[in-house]
Amino acid sequence: MIILDPIAVSAPGVFVSSNVPEDDAPIQSLTRVYAAGDRIMDPAAHMLYDSKVGVRAPVTISIASPGVINCAAHGLVAGVPVSFASTGALPTGLLPNVVYFVVAPTTNAYSVSGTVGGAAIAFTGSQSGVHNVTAGQNFNRPLTDKTYWLPAGATNRWKMLDTYNNTQTERAESIVLNVKPLAIAQGIFLGNVDGAEIVITSTDPVAGTVYSQATSMQTSNSGSSFYRWLFGRRRRKSYFLTLDLPLYYNATVSITINKPGGVAKCGMCCIGPVEDIGGTYYGLGTDIKDYSTTRFNFDGTSETTERGFSKRMTIDVLLANDLIDYVQEKLAAARQRTLVYIGSKEYGSTVLAGKFSSFKNVIEGPKHSKMALQIEGTV
Repeated sequence: MIILDPIAVSAPGVFVSSNVPEDDAPIQSLTRVYAAGDRIMDPAAHMLYDSKVGVRAPVTISIASPGVINCAAHGLVAGVPVSFASTGALPTGLLPNVVYFVVAPTTNAYSVSGTVGGAAIAFTGSQSGVHNVTAGQNFNRPLTDKTYWLPAGATNRWKMLDTYNNTQTERAESIVLNVKPLAIAQGIFLGNVDGAEIVITSTDPVAGTVYSQATSMQTSNSGSSFYRWLFGRRRRKSYFLTLDLPLYYNATVSITINKPGGVAKCGMCCIGPVEDIGGTYYGLGTDIKDYSTTRFNFDGTSETTERGFSKRMTIDVLLANDLIDYVQEKLAAARQRTLVYIGSKEYGSTVLAGKFSSFKNVIEGPKHSKMALQIEGTV
């Protein structure tokens, strides 16, 4: 069995570039109010967040001194922060996406001030379009505050670099990722891939291009049948694995997933050093754990909520006795980290990124032992 220990691409200096833009949502503004469901982006953490509180409603505005916001049964009390947006122009005195505070509320109307409890603002000039107000307490709130913000996963660029296999980075035609591992990284694993070709290039600043490989993701299903070769459905691998990157510490590795005329997708990208800890016994088993649920109705009909799934593997490894302590310490140290476990390079189903749920070592003789592992793949 071979273990690939992924390097954290988010570590300083490792990530170089990607052709996938990180523009999934606006960056959080600390001077506007958010309604429930509004999505923002934290580019520093490469994460998306959804607002959990706040409401948005249409309003009409009366130009007066002070100005009046008309909204039937609005339910707002004095001091609640609000911000406004319009398909046209707001009256003079109001600016879009600026925080104001409710003053002098009545059942169906209120005025606003620039400060809590301050003087009501007068509205002048003209206005046009449809106006909306967003009200609530969700402004100037840190994203770590789970009362106001719900994590919504990684941005599209970083979905292939998070710890989930079922979340895919997507881009039309191709995905190009450039990383500088800053380590002796021999292996690359790509999981949940939808592409026609994988191109790997490694470039050293002194030696130049030291590795270049293009791999078709199409697999043969013809056997010895000319008919199947002509008319059989084309099959594509959903994973990619290479373990022979040259040993250049300062090299920049370019990973390209091409799908001409379609959308290239990748659920997981791992690059790092590899280590062969021992031979794999025949008899290893693989399966999947599906997290979807099905609810049956009284009349026998059913409704299925489709969710992600994870791969699982049970494997027995022939281990040299002088490696027992080392392997056990390595696994114990990585018990909460995602590693890529490679049962056999010949079978893609025995390659999965995940964590071991248990391992047991049996010392069978003076030179060799048997280690049994159960590995839970990432969702």
